[in-house]
Amino acid sequence: MQDMTTKKDKSTAENERITLQIGQRLKEERKRLGLKATDFESHGGWPASTIYGWESGKASPKSEFYANTQELGLDLQYIITGRRTAGLPSGPAPAPAGDSDSISLPLLSATGSMGNGNDLITEDVILGEVPVSRKWLALNLPGSRPEALQLVHAYGDSMGDTLRSGDFAIVDTDYQFADVSGVYVLQANNQLFIKRISRKLDGTHEITSDNPNVRTVEVLDGSQQVRICGRVVYGWNGRRF
Repeated sequence: MQDMTTKKDKSTAENERITLQIGQRLKEERKRLGLKATDFESHGGWPASTIYGWESGKASPKSEFYANTQELGLDLQYIITGRRTAGLPSGPAPAPAGDSDSISLPLLSATGSMGNGNDLITEDVILGEVPVSRKWLALNLPGSRPEALQLVHAYGDSMGDTLRSGDFAIVDTDYQFADVSGVYVLQANNQLFIKRISRKLDGTHEITSDNPNVRTVEVLDGSQQVRICGRVVYGWNGRRF
């Protein structure tokens, strides 16, 4: 009887741990997209109190919640399992519907390396501007200010299928700190890099590549001179640009 009770207690503890982790990842995704808890009320009628309850681990989100909010861009696989959905959204944005729907994103000559790094152009040089639909940006990048977005070119193969060599990356320059895990443009040793940054429980940040064949791991504890130039929020395939 004691063994059965012990197994039941362990199972309950494990379920509580999983529920808490799901809540933490839901909060992380909400913040990644720049969403407030009240924003979910217009997508299925989920009150902020329910969202906060889930994020604190009191219960897990219902399947109806995921169905109602999928258009917001939440990485549902990551919330449920802790594993990121492979890759970033990729492909060119549709042409603006008209002048009122158009905003131009600057295309910079400063390139981000996903391999050994390229020489950094100290002052960004705008090669041109790319017209993008404001409506498309609002739908696909709801947490980003259009005025803060820039296009940079990616080179190298260390990010695997997440960003391939030759792809363009839309970067949100409002991100100056890696407060959420994601793919960032970093400046270090007078070079630009595009790498994944994961925040660890002890407050340090782990920098990795997504290609398992060239995977590298570095841990930043705050002593290194690394500047975060922005966060990659969309992968735009250069071959279809």
